[in-house]
Amino acid sequence: MVYDFRQYTFRPGAIPDYMKAVEELSIPIRAKYGVKLAGWYYSEVGELNQVVHIWAYRDYAHMDEAKAQVARDPDWTGKYLPAVRGLIVNQKTWLMLSPDFAPQPA
Repeated sequence: MVYDFRQYTFRPGAIPDYMKAVEELSIPIRAKYGVKLAGWYYSEVGELNQVVHIWAYRDYAHMDEAKAQVARDPDWTGKYLPAVRGLIVNQKTWLMLSPDFAPQPA
């Protein structure tokens, strides 16, 4: 599996709005294209206003195809992106691989 590991810094107070958009829009849109949510976390202590989420893809080909499909999805461009625009201050992204013996998302 290939994991798209993302860490975001948000402006103070923006995480609840972001969480709502992810739950109501991002997860269902990505699921249409076989993308699985492998983890979603936010900071409570330490460096605040941080969110980490991890999206699982079967392989690199699936990742490329699914990302292109999501980018073209009218709900992504017309609903999700406008809902989160202006909330994010910084983003870091890593592609991570998983060995066969590691737990896989359901």
